[in-house]
Amino acid sequence: MVEVRALATDAVIVLDGEVLLLERNHPPFEGHWVLPGGLVEPDETAMEACVREVKEEVGIDVTVEEFVGLYDDPNRDERGNVSAAYRCSPVGDATPEPREEARRVEMFDPAELPELGFDHEHIVRDALDE
Repeated sequence: MVEVRALATDAVIVLDGEVLLLERNHPPFEGHWVLPGGLVEPDETAMEACVREVKEEVGIDVTVEEFVGLYDDPNRDERGNVSAAYRCSPVGDATPEPREEARRVEMFDPAELPELGFDHEHIVRDALDE
């Protein structure tokens, strides 16, 4: 049998100069702050998955602004997932709130990020060109 790595997606959402993060409520990286995101389903594109995962995890609609990069270091995630990351903007006036997989949701100044799970600090820096 051939083993393959799953494709996931991560959303860098910037609002008023701050980055939206959620505190993860399950392993891996339980209790760490991370970007909203998750696995791409068989019937969707990575961009569609990004929009869906944001809605599921923090309850807001977003539009994808740009592709940030593909993150495929085998050690980035103990499950081996590869991530397609996108910079997104909120649509509408819904307030982000914790839903699936999130204990808390907060906005952070990019210069004062908490310790992030996975390689999400790298993704945020790439998205903000820092």
